[in-house]
Amino acid sequence: MANQELYDKHYQIPSDILKGIQIALMSNQQGEGVKRAKFMLKNGYLTYQAMKRLKNFFDYFNSQTDDQNQFVLAGGQSMKAFIETSLNADRNAVKTGKEVRRDITPNTNSELKPYQIPRLNEEKKKKEKYDIDNYDNLVKNSLAVIVNNDNKILLLKRSDYPDQWEAKKWSLVGGGVENDEKPDEACSREIKEEINLDISIDKLVEKVVIQRNPGSVEHIFTCRYEGDLTDIELNEEHTNYGWYDVNEMEYLDVVPNLIDYINLVFKSYE
Repeated sequence: MANQELYDKHYQIPSDILKGIQIALMSNQQGEGVKRAKFMLKNGYLTYQAMKRLKNFFDYFNSQTDDQNQFVLAGGQSMKAFIETSLNADRNAVKTGKEVRRDITPNTNSELKPYQIPRLNEEKKKKEKYDIDNYDNLVKNSLAVIVNNDNKILLLKRSDYPDQWEAKKWSLVGGGVENDEKPDEACSREIKEEINLDISIDKLVEKVVIQRNPGSVEHIFTCRYEGDLTDIELNEEHTNYGWYDVNEMEYLDVVPNLIDYINLVFKSYE
């Protein structure tokens, strides 16, 4: 992606920031910054150019001498952090110049063991599809790495109801494979149940099968979602969602091994 390709990009302003701007406008109807604040409330987004201009404003704002109302009307500290995170992520993507299947080096300390679907030669045509001992007797789970057109990955924040595994942490879409299901069928079902999106089986690409412990395996699928990013509807298992790249995930409280899983998905194994 070249730098000029960012110029047409729109950045959706988080609802909590818009609410803060709206509150600020109630007590600041005139003066510098009001027109910009009203524009942001009306449109709900910023262009790449507007993001850069606003970043410049925050970079040079002096809280000791400048009008504090302008800072609040611009979205305050929350907007400043949002702009820095968003622009840094996109500039990193431009710098690498790679698409979603870029070669991400996995954590060298990870104990995860990837199992590729074997390449069968003439002597091994009868070999099982998954080269894992006692596969039929293992508990199976399917997870989805869903990628948008900006090459960011969908994560869900888990609820905190009783007995919830890794409550309040961020995770991928997914869950257990039922007895009468194939892994890809389970993945498609979990996507529908957890975020109410219809992703057909033929859109899912199985990238790797991981055996993290002796009693279970996890099938990791990936797919691209090109629809409206606000179409997601969460069930009771989750309280929030967001689209992140791997660098941003480092600052989230994620479930164990999540970043390693994503690294394995986009790392090519010989």
